[in-house]
Amino acid sequence: MQFLFILSILLLNGFSVDQPEHDGISCQFKHQSLHLTDRMRLDRIGFTQRGGLTNRALDTLSNWYSPTRKYVEIIRQENSVQPRYGIALGFEFDETNGEYPYTPAHAKIQVKDFSWGGVEFSLLDTFNYTGVSNAVSDDLSVEVLGFRNDTIFGQFSGLLLSGAGPMAPVDSGFFRVRVYRVE
Repeated sequence: MQFLFILSILLLNGFSVDQPEHDGISCQFKHQSLHLTDRMRLDRIGFTQRGGLTNRALDTLSNWYSPTRKYVEIIRQENSVQPRYGIALGFEFDETNGEYPYTPAHAKIQVKDFSWGGVEFSLLDTFNYTGVSNAVSDDLSVEVLGFRNDTIFGQFSGLLLSGAGPMAPVDSGFFRVRVYRVE
């Protein structure tokens, strides 16, 4: 009887067996498994971010959803202060749609190796990989599998291009992140 009570509580709180098991972003990229769960953070020994951002502001920038703009952006790294790898994933999303899986009309991804150029994402990064899905290009496929209690989860895959020219597939991608609502 106690088991049924616990199960009903979990179901009422939005638990589902089809959600990825961990928070963050995971995928296969360039023959390695990436499990990125950390948000951006400032270094305690005096590193200062351009624009004077705080850890609180970086936390919001790492996972936000704007209902007005109908857009989600998620940034995850394997280490919050001194990362080696990071992924920025952004896509169009309308929570009022209500049907899943939801395929965004446009999406973008950047996979970054921070050992090539520092801790900030930049358009000048030629050793990092990007992919886009929009009316012109279809490098990336994103599917939102659900959105409950401000937690969004889904899957992605694609063929990404680096600024230096080579391409690399990203596959078996999953994300599950609680997002902050912003305007």
